[in-house]
Amino acid sequence: MQIILSIIVTLLVLTALVVAHEFGHYIVAKKRGIKVAEFAIGFGPKLIKWHRGETEFSIRPFFIGGYNKFADDEEKEPVPGDFRAASLKSRFLTIIAGPLMNVIVAVILAAVLLMTVGNAQPVVTGLEQNSTAQAAGIMEGDIIREMNGVRIDFTYDLQDAYGAAQGDKLLLTVERGGEKLSFSIPYEQEEVDGRKVTGMSLSLEPRTFNFFEAIVLSFKWLFLVTREMIMALGSLFFMGQGVENMSGIVGVASMVGQAAMIGWDQVVNLTALLSINLAIVNLLPIPALDGGKIVLYAVEGIRRKPASPRVEGTLNLIGMALIFGLAIFLIFQDVQRLIL
Repeated sequence: MQIILSIIVTLLVLTALVVAHEFGHYIVAKKRGIKVAEFAIGFGPKLIKWHRGETEFSIRPFFIGGYNKFADDEEKEPVPGDFRAASLKSRFLTIIAGPLMNVIVAVILAAVLLMTVGNAQPVVTGLEQNSTAQAAGIMEGDIIREMNGVRIDFTYDLQDAYGAAQGDKLLLTVERGGEKLSFSIPYEQEEVDGRKVTGMSLSLEPRTFNFFEAIVLSFKWLFLVTREMIMALGSLFFMGQGVENMSGIVGVASMVGQAAMIGWDQVVNLTALLSINLAIVNLLPIPALDGGKIVLYAVEGIRRKPASPRVEGTLNLIGMALIFGLAIFLIFQDVQRLIL
């Protein structure tokens, strides 16, 4: 039953994210005067179809994404309304709108989570007798709001806060009874696992935010998550590290299934992360992806001449081969990971 649930929820999540991505392309294309011949949800034969203007909308049985088909005939000269006939600016905006829509989706989902479930906030839950933290005046129940000059809104901030440590004192700002108090706590001489300590134990407790706080902090969450993903991609491409941690469709299905068993908030959180991931991956300068098209447009802007359909088609085929090759590799890795 869990396997079936994992598959269903995964297909719904991925299809929703891809459709949102394609809707970004669609809405900007329409605004820029580019005709969209078809907007499909899913793949396979058409189950339901309807028309709106020149666009045919369809729902298909295999919920593994969706696609836009712009009005264009590569065998003929482009005419007004064709994608190739649009200005460089219009084509760029149309392509960049897909990843941007995924960013918007992630921000909205993050804001919803921050208002309903909240995020873990570090709270002092233990103090060793005669420790420097106790001597400085820290009390159990104090909520950590700032550490070493780093504002603590998310668990992601803790890593930055520990990394910002300087000198022989820990700088803390805590909230106690609605009042904010600042402390400068000397580190103890003994270290634990090579880490300076103050005799203070922390635990993570949920904290919810109001509407305006959630909107603002959702952008901070976006920045922190994007930074982590870009650093991971950098390690992968430049140092060959992290391949073993990558997941394909099987691994994603497993994660979504586990999230669904825990609760709806975990599914929403994972969906937001997948949406950001989809945006970042699509912006990679690989042919067939949005990032590859943007590179071609940059070259076109420099040369004052677009790449020929033949060259662009060849590059797209190479890109698709790389993408499918990576997808197959990740599926084998996912299956091997599940078996072992």
